[in-house]
Amino acid sequence: MKKYLPILAVFLLFNCKSEPKKNRIIKSNVFKSIEIPLSEDFAPKKTRTQYFFSDSGEYLAIQNKVNFEIGIFSLDSKKLAHIIPLRKQGPNGVGLNNGFEILSQDCVLIASIPPRIHFLNFAGNKKLTLTIDDPENKANYLAATNETPLLFSENSLYGIQPYFQDLYGTSESELKKSKPIFKLNFGGKIAKLNWLSIFRPEDEWEEGKKSPDISWAHNGDTIIVSPQLDHKFWIVSKSQEKVIGYKTAKSNKINGFRIIEGYPNGDEEIIKDLKNGRYEALLYDSYRKVFYRFFYSEIDWENYNLTPRQLLQNHSKVGVLVLNQDLEIMGEHHFETNYVQTWNYFVGKKGLYVSTNNPNRDDFDENFLKYDIIRFEGLNYED
Repeated sequence: MKKYLPILAVFLLFNCKSEPKKNRIIKSNVFKSIEIPLSEDFAPKKTRTQYFFSDSGEYLAIQNKVNFEIGIFSLDSKKLAHIIPLRKQGPNGVGLNNGFEILSQDCVLIASIPPRIHFLNFAGNKKLTLTIDDPENKANYLAATNETPLLFSENSLYGIQPYFQDLYGTSESELKKSKPIFKLNFGGKIAKLNWLSIFRPEDEWEEGKKSPDISWAHNGDTIIVSPQLDHKFWIVSKSQEKVIGYKTAKSNKINGFRIIEGYPNGDEEIIKDLKNGRYEALLYDSYRKVFYRFFYSEIDWENYNLTPRQLLQNHSKVGVLVLNQDLEIMGEHHFETNYVQTWNYFVGKKGLYVSTNNPNRDDFDENFLKYDIIRFEGLNYED
């Protein structure tokens, strides 16, 4: 028998692989539900929301797709408190925009196409425009997948441009040489633009070409970049202006990613996306000192009475990873089918606000902004 023991050990080594460790399922409760009525000419653009707190209360800023404007809603009175008008042309024109960031009570930044940053006051008057030029890689437009292309920190503004003119014709060597993050320094009289020597991971396309879409968030000196089609975060130091590490944060529900094998044909790429799942928005909760990484679970679209495009646009299976400041996974939560409206989430003092106005729900109502304030077990809340 003893002579067979080494053979048995080798057999066990190669055939009894342990299952990957699963994240624990974290429970949640609804602290409160809110509804904000909308006028007939206000259609919210769900991909960009911003919460801010002032002496007069809590507010939500969201863009109106019907009228070119940003509406600021009071979360206390549940009413529209202010409108920031936007103009496409003229002396205050911002062209086509793909994201905004409110810096103060009278300063809003607009990222536009072609790549420019406009500084407006709350009356919509333009105070300054900065053109973002990349001498090495043409920047098509400034964007992150949650339309938060700009992060402001002290005297610096960070922006991101992860795309290529022709993704399908882009080689792996071109990907590795591209610099997606720039920094504008306002320390002097003239803003200084610098494309940081931050490159995409060497192994990003090791298993095949993938979409370069990313989301990001920041906390103190650290920027966390969350690729849509990668389990791995990039950890960027603002002071060192470089990637200082990577951290894997994998959901139980995502086991692979859509690989681009050629130009899209019909709904084939969308179906691949649905079957694999992907990561979505990354949010930092400064009140609880945690990160939320949203994701779409892998699903079979044929089990739903929706087209692949409809299902991807308003995904039925959404979840979220909850991570501490060291990006260690505390747990993951899976929302019920069609519970939330994709992309429409933000962090407030009371908890995580998720829109419950998914168009696939029976109680969908385009005349309201609807949010549940979610609280997770193990986190501390003041009230």
